[in-house]
Amino acid sequence: MIKVLKFGGTSVGSAENMKKVASIIKNEGSRITVLSAMSGTTDSLVKIGNLAKDNNSAGIDNIIGQLREKYSNCINSLLKLPSEGIAKMEDAFGLIKNFAANYEEGKSERGILAQGELLTSYIFAGYLKESGENAVLLNAPDFMITDKDGKVNKDILKSRLSALTKNDGVFYITQGFICTNANDEIDNLGRGGSDYSAALMGEAICADEVQIWTDIDGMHNNDPRYVDRTIPIRQMSFDEAAELAYFGAKILHPATIQPCKDHGIHVRLKNTMDPEAEGTLIANGEASSDFCAVAAKDNITVIRIYSARMLMAYGFLRKVFEIFENNKTSIDMITTSEVAVSLTIDDDSNLDKIKKELESLGTIEIEKKNSIICVVGRVDHEQAGMTARVFNSLYTIPVKMISYGASHRSIVLLIDTENKIQALKNLNVGLFNL
Repeated sequence: MIKVLKFGGTSVGSAENMKKVASIIKNEGSRITVLSAMSGTTDSLVKIGNLAKDNNSAGIDNIIGQLREKYSNCINSLLKLPSEGIAKMEDAFGLIKNFAANYEEGKSERGILAQGELLTSYIFAGYLKESGENAVLLNAPDFMITDKDGKVNKDILKSRLSALTKNDGVFYITQGFICTNANDEIDNLGRGGSDYSAALMGEAICADEVQIWTDIDGMHNNDPRYVDRTIPIRQMSFDEAAELAYFGAKILHPATIQPCKDHGIHVRLKNTMDPEAEGTLIANGEASSDFCAVAAKDNITVIRIYSARMLMAYGFLRKVFEIFENNKTSIDMITTSEVAVSLTIDDDSNLDKIKKELESLGTIEIEKKNSIICVVGRVDHEQAGMTARVFNSLYTIPVKMISYGASHRSIVLLIDTENKIQALKNLNVGLFNL
């Protein structure tokens, strides 16, 4: 069985954890292992990018000092011969300082961010080699190439990776998240992009399974950060997983699902801290129960458009959608009446421009600090009482928008973020009796 394993930042967050990861990939027979940066690194590098914009060299030196302590402790604890690892670390910090000193907006931030994955994978591959394993470190930007729209060129990826399927017994180690863009610059696939990297690599080498290893025992029926009694889901469909990932389940990046679904590659979610735990298997199939799980997505902005021109008119929604398309902003939810449209977005970076363009269509209202609650399962439109169970659970929670009927997999609601935790708790009792 050909497997691609991806490990998140917590999984490689210390020398002790890296040793656990090494044991797991040997036990699983991983063909390609995809690593995130050590936990906390990316946040620190984002701060450095912001400080570079302000030419704050003292602040940058301070953060690099903290990273140096973190990484040198790991290298000295993990490697028998740490000198090469320490030299690589200093090279990485030198590149970070160079990107900061010669600041170019966008380009410098991307170059700085890439160093976390590159350094972490170098250290881990070095440990495997010292342990006597046949380990080969691959540079992801050599084969993860994106076009002007940020989409990975799958033909290049497959041509450069497919030969690896023949090399049984070699542990290929590489980075998630990072890539080379259409301008031949170091870039990245965005937060959570390591999962997507693993899925695309799995597709490229015709893997049988992609495993995502974190510090949680698989997908749960609710968010364990806010709800005390949750249960792990042992098996679920690709469609269920996609809905949950998109609408807030943090364990899995939503883009991961499609490449694996298209090629029948199983996705398995596992816990690095408890490798024997069963985890969650995502595969083709129908929903296993009426209600499978609940997820929440924060930082949702509502945009309401009021216009009498909608009445008995055609083409109005096309004009609305074109504005969002031109501003490269996706819409999560939408509801309409004869004279109004309400919709939600989770990316407000172009909000001012969108609002200005929408004002040519009618009166615009903006409302922030909202959350989407998504209830996923086998939502049969002909089955009476299902929506009642959801709304009875939320009878104390004001609901602003509802999306129901778009699929047989989910009921989606919009609420104030201040009511999110209570809503999740209520649904856990009302739908799962927990």
